[in-house]
Amino acid sequence: MIVPNPAVLQQAVDRYLALAADGDMAVAVPLQNAAYTLCVLTGTRTVEEAMAAVRLLHSRATVSGASCRQPFAVSSGSSGGNASGERKLVS
Repeated sequence: MIVPNPAVLQQAVDRYLALAADGDMAVAVPLQNAAYTLCVLTGTRTVEEAMAAVRLLHSRATVSGASCRQPFAVSSGSSGGNASGERKLVS
């Protein structure tokens, strides 16, 4: 999993929330673009999932310290790994 830059992610969240709070139909396209950006940054398909991912990433950063890299699970592929698709932790 690629973890987005926290500053970029915060900017995207701030932009989405500002546009969503506006409620004006003139911001419908920019709001849709902001939602799309959040989904791309978090690897999700909906704004709700994206915001949940943002909260999860924030809680992980808070627990481990912002400067630490967070280990994550990746599936071992068919090349040189075990055939069962077992997941292993990498950092």
